[in-house]
Amino acid sequence: MAATAEAAPTLMVADAPDDRARACIADVLSGYNDEKAGYRDFRPLAVVASDPATGEAIGGLTGRTSFGLLFVERFFLPEEWRRNGLGGRVLTLAEAEAKRRGCTRAALFTLTFQAPGFYQKQGYDIAARLDCDPPGATRMLMTKKL
Repeated sequence: MAATAEAAPTLMVADAPDDRARACIADVLSGYNDEKAGYRDFRPLAVVASDPATGEAIGGLTGRTSFGLLFVERFFLPEEWRRNGLGGRVLTLAEAEAKRRGCTRAALFTLTFQAPGFYQKQGYDIAARLDCDPPGATRMLMTKKL
């Protein structure tokens, strides 16, 4: 049956779609990607940094690997744990795991007021720049060959 204007789906904007809606979108897209690629290799990846005294998580990195790419989604360490090599070690562990999974490249987004210099020191190059808010800020897509 052909879709008509009267039978159009309803649309809703949401901050947090329910689990069924999120799964529907993710599963259908995954199925499409799997069919086109001929395989599925999507896997979440995390490197968690823990406080040595308490064992509680203090930060780290989350991301995913798929189709030969490590994508870093979030990376945070508290100020007191920066500038001592810990950030580089976290990133190195994520990249090593990504290589073990068959990835040949890594990518991430960062803002000018976040850590572009840190990533450049780790071998990342700026692939694209996008002006964004707040005024004067730039979002950068950074990549690295693994």
